Amino acid sequence: MIRDWAPFTWGRKLTRSQDWRLRLQGSELSLAVNGQTHRVNVEDESTYWANRGVFWTDVTVHLGLAREVRVDGLPNVHGSTLTQALEASLVDKRIREDVAFLQGAHQSALHWLGLKAKQEQTAEADRRWFTHEMQAALEAARPSIDIKAVRARMQSPGVRARLGQEADAVERSLTQWEANHRPFWASLNTAHTGRELQACKDLFDRVERMPLTEEQARAVVCFDNKVQVVASAGSGKTSTMIAKAVYAIHRGFVAPERIVLLAFNKQAADELKQRAAKSLERLGTHGRQAVDDEVSCAPVEVSARRTKDALGVADHHTRIGERCDAGVVDDAAVKSPQE
Repeated sequence: MIRDWAPFTWGRKLTRSQDWRLRLQGSELSLAVNGQTHRVNVEDESTYWANRGVFWTDVTVHLGLAREVRVDGLPNVHGSTLTQALEASLVDKRIREDVAFLQGAHQSALHWLGLKAKQEQTAEADRRWFTHEMQAALEAARPSIDIKAVRARMQSPGVRARLGQEADAVERSLTQWEANHRPFWASLNTAHTGRELQACKDLFDRVERMPLTEEQARAVVCFDNKVQVVASAGSGKTSTMIAKAVYAIHRGFVAPERIVLLAFNKQAADELKQRAAKSLERLGTHGRQAVDDEVSCAPVEVSARRTKDALGVADHHTRIGERCDAGVVDDAAVKSPQE
């Protein structure tokens, strides 16, 4: 759209102004005077000025390097239309800037949400646990977005009108971006556990002499990177440990040669090896040779001393069964007799 302004004859004579023509076309404001045309960007407010007088409006165009051109004689009624047109151009500029800001935030949120969805789908397709490390990595990769600035811009009717149907999509993506996704990831693992309990029921029933309990089976399926199982003596911790190794091999999560089963002494390690071999034989998977050649069963010395080297438990772990703070286990290790 092109808008033009010029002085009235009486206005030019009374203000002793030269003849001139002012044109606003898009973002360009041009002033033609004395055979020369001076152009400035209307979006740069420092390059022009319209000043309303008693009867007439004068216009000044700043050309840089202390150069400026001033003309006068525009009736105030026309000066008002000029001022309104200039303000409308500035409003349009701000709307365009706000829309660009929102679209940038929208794309950043969409990219991260797409990455999140892809990892969630991959975990489900590969029948994998959605680990704490995967969750932490996604949270660390979540882009920084000034949500207050986004909300403020979204309240502008002009911005929403310019965005059109995209406005709702922006709000949805940013709502998803700022949500706490931990509960959803926990639900993914709950659903995964349910599927695995059904799919691997035969394995859980036959991996040891007696079928695993549901609690043991859930501990086996939980394949977070740091898992702590708290249970009393004789409750089936060794069976759970063996079943977890067999389950990992069965599902292809871990190659047998990358599995190490640790026990508190050589006798317990030998028992682990024998029971693991029997479990594999019972299931017709690898057998004793796989345990002897690939799965490692080894004793580990544990010394409980009242020093910083006492047996410790990582603060970050997935707990199976009763809740138990790491500090409780640390205290138990310090108080236990030295082996």
